[in-house]
Amino acid sequence: MPNKSIGFGRRGTLLLVYQFLAYCGYCAFTNFPQNVMSEYYGGTTVTTLMSLIGSLVGYVITYFIVAPRINKIKSVKRVGLIIGCISLVFCALICLVPPTNRILWCTFFVCVLITTQLWGCFFATMLIGNWFPRRKGTVMGIVTMAFPIITGICLSLFFTHFYSKFGANMAIFHGDVAKAVVRANISAFSPYWIAALISILVCAIFLKDFPEQVGEFRDNDKSFTAEMAQQMMIAEVEARQKSVWKRSKIWGCKDWWLMSIPNSLLLSCAMAFMVQIIPVLNGYGEKLDVLAIPGFILTSTGVNTVLFGLSIFACFGSWLLGVIDTKFGTKKAVLITGIIMLISGILGMLDSAVCAVAACWGLGLFMGASSNFGLSAIVRYWRAEDFPSVYSGSPPIGTVIGAVFPFLVASIAAKFTYSAAFLFVAIMAVVAIVCISLFNPLGIAKYDNKLRVAAGMEADNVLIDRFNAEKNKK
Repeated sequence: MPNKSIGFGRRGTLLLVYQFLAYCGYCAFTNFPQNVMSEYYGGTTVTTLMSLIGSLVGYVITYFIVAPRINKIKSVKRVGLIIGCISLVFCALICLVPPTNRILWCTFFVCVLITTQLWGCFFATMLIGNWFPRRKGTVMGIVTMAFPIITGICLSLFFTHFYSKFGANMAIFHGDVAKAVVRANISAFSPYWIAALISILVCAIFLKDFPEQVGEFRDNDKSFTAEMAQQMMIAEVEARQKSVWKRSKIWGCKDWWLMSIPNSLLLSCAMAFMVQIIPVLNGYGEKLDVLAIPGFILTSTGVNTVLFGLSIFACFGSWLLGVIDTKFGTKKAVLITGIIMLISGILGMLDSAVCAVAACWGLGLFMGASSNFGLSAIVRYWRAEDFPSVYSGSPPIGTVIGAVFPFLVASIAAKFTYSAAFLFVAIMAVVAIVCISLFNPLGIAKYDNKLRVAAGMEADNVLIDRFNAEKNKK
């Protein structure tokens, strides 16, 4: 049994800081342009279309360029840092380009979407899998709090208030819209750019690809000696070179699809609404003012109060579902999250200010949780040595759905109403619940052994014993 520790280790904690701040940068520079800047750079339809293009190109790069070489990369950390630095350049450029040059701005925004996705959501997150293979649910539950905090609290604090008060609205007064918007961009985005830079410095100075390389222990499990931990790391690195989970083989695993489809639907529906949450809430206008609490900037308007509440619910959901993931399995955590998503979709359909608030807070719950599962499912249900191959080489279902849904939800809302868009969410929740109910971890174990035998390796009970032990623990 592992020697459990409440903490994550000194450098393990710094890894959480790195991932948290990387997520902050990713969320701010991909979400806020669609929520706030879209007013000046072509509208929500244009920005969501750019998001679709950027996400798809990012996946093509991951699947066709990175995945075939993932086990040959000597340092995932180093590659991630290089891409992170490149992303900071493009993040700065979207703030400096005025609304008068929308084509150039859209080009840079697509580059932001590609590079921040590769950095914050792929290479940085892979380190979590290397450092915390057993505690990944809890860890991801903590670091993904960045999404609700940035989308809810910081969207209110730095954009709906700061941006309008001191930035773009001043343009009308002074008569120079382009300069005022650029000034607002720089002022409002600076904290997130600085946070992303700090995260890169933390990783560059204090972290390595594996905890053993800096004298730490995986999962902060100190029941192993340093020599044992070093030998385990070397054995795993060698085993990764022989991973049987090639890109083409993943397509044929039925239970991969049954896990990936609900994960993709949960996260994609959440993000599709979060990048348009301001238009959703503005549709109820003065009806939300009763929720305003004067004297506190985060609750100075009804919309801000709802966003603040959404952040609280999302942080709670991220933590709670992360704990459930760790203790009882990713399947159960995904199922519970799917039920919350269904309830949220039904409430949003009712076209009532009260129900809209409840739906948004429910959206926060399943958004906070859904960010956890893409990594934790792979770490939990696959061998450690197969994690990089599966994580980088998986079929593009999550990326395609995640890229299409913001544009699709915006189009549904434009043609009908956001109530119709919530109906769409409810339908997707039913699909997610059905898929995860059919998912069977033993199916992955059997398919894994089939691949091992075909590759001339021996079949074993490593995954079967793990899943049976998990089942008996419940």
